[in-house]
Amino acid sequence: MTHDMLVILGKNVASPEAAAVLKRYPELEPETQDLAPEEGLAPVHYLRSESDGLLIKISDEGEILTVLLMSEGKDGFAQFAGPLPGQLAFTSTRADVLKALGAPAFIRPAGKLGSFEHGELMRFDKPNCSLHVQFRSRGAGIELMTAMVPQLVPGRSVSVADDDED
Repeated sequence: MTHDMLVILGKNVASPEAAAVLKRYPELEPETQDLAPEEGLAPVHYLRSESDGLLIKISDEGEILTVLLMSEGKDGFAQFAGPLPGQLAFTSTRADVLKALGAPAFIRPAGKLGSFEHGELMRFDKPNCSLHVQFRSRGAGIELMTAMVPQLVPGRSVSVADDDED
C-alpha cells in the first residue's frame, strides 16, 4: 500500500522525502486561508495545484497534515493524474475499494445535507494515516481521496502503537 502521498504525510515539506515527491508537481503554490481571525481561529496553510488535482494542508511549521486527491471537476480541480493508493482509480467501484483497502473503520452513507447531495464516504485507518474515500453522489466512481495524519481524524483514537509505526 506504500504510495508517495502516504509516505510524505507527517513529514516537513522541506524534508528530502517530501521535496522529492512535491517537485513532481511544479504548479503547487502556497495559499493561506484566514478563516476567522476575530474568533481566534488560526490561518490554514495549503499547497494547491488545481491543474494537478492536488491540495495539501500543512501546519504552521510546514508539516504535511492532509493530502487531497481530486477527481475531474471536484471543487474546480482537474483530475489528479498520479496513482491512487491501493492501485485504485477514480473509476473504481465500492467493491474495488473494499477489495483493495479491506474493511473500513467508518462508513457514512450517501445522503443530503440541506440541498447538497453527497456520496458514500469510507474511512480506512492505517498505522500512519487515515484514508477517506468519497464516492460521487450520482454515478459510479470516486470523487475525492484524502489521506490524513491520525491526530486530525475526528473519531479516531490514536494509540502509542500508531505513533511509533512507520
